[in-house]
This record gives sequence, structure tokens and C-alpha cells, in this order.
Amino acid sequence: MKNGKEFLQSLLDALLPNRAAPVLAKVIKAYEGAGSNKYACDVQVLTAGTLEETDQIIAEVPISPIWAGKKKRGIYAIPPVGQIVIVSFISWNSAFPFIAGIWADEYEADDFKAGQFVITDGDGLKIIADSDEKKITIDTGKAQVMVNGDKIAIKNGSKSLFTVLDTLIQNLIGMTTTGAPVKHTVDPASIQKFMQDKQDLSLVMEA
Repeated sequence: MKNGKEFLQSLLDALLPNRAAPVLAKVIKAYEGAGSNKYACDVQVLTAGTLEETDQIIAEVPISPIWAGKKKRGIYAIPPVGQIVIVSFISWNSAFPFIAGIWADEYEADDFKAGQFVITDGDGLKIIADSDEKKITIDTGKAQVMVNGDKIAIKNGSKSLFTVLDTLIQNLIGMTTTGAPVKHTVDPASIQKFMQDKQDLSLVMEA
């Protein structure tokens, strides 16, 4: 007569003959390019706890994207080779694997705050969408483009496009001529127009 454990094992074998619990795996190949079933990886199953490699390889495991829709809409970022991922199975059926996420113990998060959506390559390139401040920043590590509410800013080191344009307008206002017969300056009507340009610039850009 079977004991309780053996009975439960037999019942599971009968109900779920191809059952498979979630496993940890290492990405050994990442697919690229557009098309159906392209957002996938080949993975090598690891032993939980020790992360030792096993002989089990699962090919073309689809990735569960952050968001996706019809007509190629979506957010795509293929895991790099060597990344440890969590592989789950639909209805615990080994015939239907998918990459559910990145294993938390095997990556280091970049700086972020609540209310932010951050995309970074970890080497200076960063895109930040801040829902609280209504601000989007694109930073290459050398230059920045920011959309802050109803204003934009473009910076490169210590210089900003706003500062450059504002200085240019100011220089035009103070422009004079040299040589005979007499020195000329910008006429008052033109100066007024330039001042309006400075005001308009401050409405759409910031330093």
C-alpha cells in the first residue's frame, strides 16, 4: 500500500505528467530582430542555490515583455548572454516555457526613485521618465535633453542651448558698427523685437 507521499506523487504524475516547476537558467544565446517568436533566448538550466550548470538546454524560450501590443508596439530589451533568468511554465507544462524575469540576486540596480521609469546601459546612457515631476531626461553621459513640463533644455557640459541663444540675442542688441562716418547701433524698434525674442525663448526653454 502506498503512503501519503507516494499517493500524492502518483496523483501528480497522472494529472500533470509533463509538469515542471519554475527554474533558474543562464542565457546562452539571445535572438535579435523583428518578427514572430523573435523575442526569445536559449537558456541552460541551473541548480537552484548553487547555480551550477546542468546539461538541460531549453531553446528559443520566449520572454514575457514589460509591455507589448499589436503592430510591433512594445518595450524590448533582450537579456545579455550570461544573465541569470527565471524560467516558468504555463500550467506547469514543460512544453510551454517562458522567461518570467531576471533573477534578483544576479544584477545590480542603478539609481532610481519611486515614480520613475529608468532605462540605462549602466555606462552613462540613461533615459528617465519622472511621473511626479512630469519630466523626461535623456542623458548620454556627455549631453542631456530634458522635457520639463512645458519647457525643454539641451545641455552639453557647462553649456546649454538656452544660454547660447540668449547670449546671441543679447549680443545682437548691443551690436555696433565701426569706421567712418559714425558709429551706428541697433535701432530701438529692433531692440524691442529682440527683447520679445528673449521672452519667447524663456517660455519654451530653460538653462
